[in-house]
Amino acid sequence: MGFFEDVVNAVRERENSLVTRLILGWHASLVVASDGRWGIGCVPNPLKEAHTAREAHTNLLLEGSMRQLAELIVSPFPQEFAAATAACAALLPFPAKGFRMDAVMPCARGDKVAVLGYDRELTSIMRDWGWNLAVFDDNRQGPDCFPQKDFAEGAARADWVWLSPEAIRDRWLISTADVLKGKKGCFLQGPGLPWLPEGFASAGVTHLVAPMATGDAETIRARISAGGDPWLCPGLEWRVHFTPASERR
Repeated sequence: MGFFEDVVNAVRERENSLVTRLILGWHASLVVASDGRWGIGCVPNPLKEAHTAREAHTNLLLEGSMRQLAELIVSPFPQEFAAATAACAALLPFPAKGFRMDAVMPCARGDKVAVLGYDRELTSIMRDWGWNLAVFDDNRQGPDCFPQKDFAEGAARADWVWLSPEAIRDRWLISTADVLKGKKGCFLQGPGLPWLPEGFASAGVTHLVAPMATGDAETIRARISAGGDPWLCPGLEWRVHFTPASERR
């Protein structure tokens, strides 16, 4: 069974609910269910693909239940993917544990790390960790930036890999799975990841990086609504969770 089938099957096992609030912000999405569950999702980078809304997609999002939104995780369209990842995070939430990022990230100090997707805030932090970065993003230029089409080759040469959540939508997670399984480790960054450690492990992911709410929920929602970046949200703490694949490396 494939990764997307695993996600859809897991979603269908969860209790369904009506959607009472759906936000597609600049840097993240957010969905709130009628039973109080809520989740933060990934909004694809508008520099890679213009955010053009389709009326049929808008109607589907407005009429869909939590399960119906989550099942759109297979969609390549930014509007649907943004809603789907938030619903997946709500229906399949991460456990309230994990490790602080600064306790885990020194593991790759001095090693070559292939990073799929540029994030200004995160890339700066990675350099502070002492990682030797090669960033694959078509919208960046620099001595350590390369075209995204060369990511598979770059990942093969690297010791570690870091994937943005768009690796799910772009299918890089699937197409490079064999390469990822041969690395020291592979980080997959949220938001919008479902808690499916075994499913991600089968694709070669060893570490899942996801936000945990530590502040007032309504304050977090307000920041996402205003276009805020979840990496800079004071009510969110990013945690690292190990998948079963980490035990085999």
